[in-house]
Amino acid sequence: MKFRLLPIIMFAASAHFYGQVTPQDSTKVNNPVYAENQTGTYTLKDIVVDGVKKYTPAQILRFTGLAKGENVDIPGQKISNAIKKLWDTQSFSEVEVYVQSIEGETVVLRFYLQDLKELGEVKFEGKGISKSKNEKLAKDNNLKPGTKITQNLISSLKTNVPKDYVKKGFADAKITIEDKVNANDPSLVDWTINVDKGKKVKINHIEFEGNTKITDTKLRKKGFKETKQKRFGIGGILKPSKFIEEKYQEDKQNLISYYNSLGYRDATIVSDSVWRNKKNDYEINVKLNEGKQYYIGDITFTGNTVYSTEYLQRLLGYKKGDIYDAVGFNKKVGEDGGKEDDSDIKSVYMNNGYLFSNVTPVEKSVSGDSINLEIRISEGEKATWNRVTWEGNTTTHDHVILRALRTKPGSLFAKSDIKRTYFDLAGMSFFDPQQIGQDIQPNQQDNTVDINWKLVEKGSSQVQLQAGYGGNSFIGTLGLTFNNFSLKNFLKFKDFKPVPQGDGQTLSIQAQAGQYFQNYGISFVEPWLFGTRQTSLSVSLNNSRVKYSDVSGNAQKLNIFSASVGLNRLLKWPDDYFSLYTGIQFQKYNFKNYPFEFGDTTEYYGNANNFSLNIGLSRNSAGIDPIFPTVGSNIEISAKLTPPYSLFSNKDYSTMSPTEKYKWMEFYKIKFKADVYNEIVGKLVLRSSAEMGFMDGYNRELGAPPFERFYVGGTGLFGGRYDGRELIPLRGYENASTYGGTIDDITQKGGGTIYNRFTLELRYPISLNQTAKIYALTFAEGGNVWNSWGNYNPFQLKRSVGVGVRVYMGAFGLIGFDFAYGFDKTVIGTDPSGWKTHFLMNQSL
Repeated sequence: MKFRLLPIIMFAASAHFYGQVTPQDSTKVNNPVYAENQTGTYTLKDIVVDGVKKYTPAQILRFTGLAKGENVDIPGQKISNAIKKLWDTQSFSEVEVYVQSIEGETVVLRFYLQDLKELGEVKFEGKGISKSKNEKLAKDNNLKPGTKITQNLISSLKTNVPKDYVKKGFADAKITIEDKVNANDPSLVDWTINVDKGKKVKINHIEFEGNTKITDTKLRKKGFKETKQKRFGIGGILKPSKFIEEKYQEDKQNLISYYNSLGYRDATIVSDSVWRNKKNDYEINVKLNEGKQYYIGDITFTGNTVYSTEYLQRLLGYKKGDIYDAVGFNKKVGEDGGKEDDSDIKSVYMNNGYLFSNVTPVEKSVSGDSINLEIRISEGEKATWNRVTWEGNTTTHDHVILRALRTKPGSLFAKSDIKRTYFDLAGMSFFDPQQIGQDIQPNQQDNTVDINWKLVEKGSSQVQLQAGYGGNSFIGTLGLTFNNFSLKNFLKFKDFKPVPQGDGQTLSIQAQAGQYFQNYGISFVEPWLFGTRQTSLSVSLNNSRVKYSDVSGNAQKLNIFSASVGLNRLLKWPDDYFSLYTGIQFQKYNFKNYPFEFGDTTEYYGNANNFSLNIGLSRNSAGIDPIFPTVGSNIEISAKLTPPYSLFSNKDYSTMSPTEKYKWMEFYKIKFKADVYNEIVGKLVLRSSAEMGFMDGYNRELGAPPFERFYVGGTGLFGGRYDGRELIPLRGYENASTYGGTIDDITQKGGGTIYNRFTLELRYPISLNQTAKIYALTFAEGGNVWNSWGNYNPFQLKRSVGVGVRVYMGAFGLIGFDFAYGFDKTVIGTDPSGWKTHFLMNQSL
């Protein structure tokens, strides 16, 4: 018995994208209609497939989950499930099922399937969309050639692409998709995605109602941290006005938290509304119920046996009669994440092993406008580290990681150990700080904790290209720096990749040259000399040559040989961010037909020797990424001391020639420098820097030698080279161009013996991924140099402002470009220094 082709559409649907092909011999209906004489239970004899060319009937049968010979109901759930499974493959734009024929108790079904189209070329068009932006949009939305075109894909695009523009204030951003058949392959469809970001939509006004205790201005500033109305000046630049729904919802919570911090524990938002005005800007209205202000009543502690109530009370910092700052109070207890510096009660317990302790603040009672509080403490047992593992170190040897871990098996658990280990691993510069992670698994049954450190190696060796330009001169360095070197495997050629690596040592070989200057050096650093506590050994050799020709064509030569060795030991007190450096250095100067100014005398031939003890105390907590620190500080004070030879002799220095006086130099040099990093708004980081140095001799007749002096200006690239001088960077000026004294002073003395430098620098990260770290900066700085305390004036500074960019790549180090304007005249000029361009590589300013 044969029937004409009739539909049995129990479940049929279509996705229409670029037109739809309809079977010519079929009767299509939109509702589940079937011939009454087709209903019943049949044995599936076979299926017929129309429309698709990519799949065989056997493959389609497998997709459906049906099998020849099984019983199917018409209508029935099995066929409905079969159609659903075909849709779930996301391979078809149209799925329909018909009865092909019925013979007795067997049935042949016909599946009409239309293949999904696939993407060919994809191009984004719109204002501001560059080639790189085009590639990024395609990558972020997974628009690869051959991608199936589904309704989900289109919906996702129409949501995700505008979302990035909405975050930048383009609230009406949208896209349209134009399609055409690919010229080379008709089965593919090319897309042109037009991005219309529209105009920026700002918030015209944020209005509050019901607030009688706190002004609108204060609420907009303190409560709405991300949602800002239109403003002028620096505030409008740092926090531009834009409406983002997620941030607005967060700010409503911030608003209530702000009220809570001022004692208004019952403050609520009664209602809020957001609408667009006639100019298409946003208007926001928030109605508030402030409630009354509360104060702290009695504070009691229960359950504390490890720490006394008096100690916990001092740690808490709040006392009876204080405004009830619920936000700050909870943070000091340890709720809501606690304090960033771990000074809250919960952190104190956790840093002493009490991982499973609980510290809970409870509002015990209300008496008038006072809240009586109880802090309930469940101390529990001390926990210890159990299983400590790490993964991801493909080059760095395990013992290098192990010695950096503060989370050691058997040791008491401490929350601070996790943070400090993270800091130390990031500071190695072997791993990407942005990808260091940890998986912590507490085991309360036996009071232990397991931790697994997740690491991602980054390139640590550098082909060093260091360069700088300023003062119409250029100097460059070509060298090799291996920051994860392994000396013990140096003779094991199988470990050369291209040199043996993995032990955390540093080997650097450099050759530096300029128009009149050459320098060759080699240095080696072993960061863990004794293997138990971090003690760094550094050894270096250096030879510099300067060669000019005078007006007569005669060669003027200066040779400087230098050798140094030092130890830098990590201290335990005052805390373990401190380190102490001690080292010795020897320098030998030899000059031939090279003029040196010694007071009123110029010497052209001679030798000078410099043997010094170097001591430095530093505290480095800047992190967590050493390339782009966002928190902490780096503070250092150092002293360079030669033996006081004149104290042990009865020589009459007034009768000596300058070369005899300074055959063995004697002086002391003291320097101080501090860098502090703070996150200002979002990712914007402020670096504040101050430094000072001064030097003098032990003997008044000798004074400070003509070597080792301070010169201020430029990028500091020539520091310590020509005559042992130390060049202090000051952007906006040429190298060694500023001086606080007179022209005669600098001509006679050559450099200064006292200097100051101050810098404020705003940094903003553009990219912090492993491939390249990029950040932009703007700065204001001032500095100067003087030749005596009588002339010293810390307010007499050469000032500059500018902008710049830094790019860090593992193979080449830090590359920088600054464009700066110097406001003040230089020592030989009458006009402001003006605009100066500074290019630098591997220079820290």
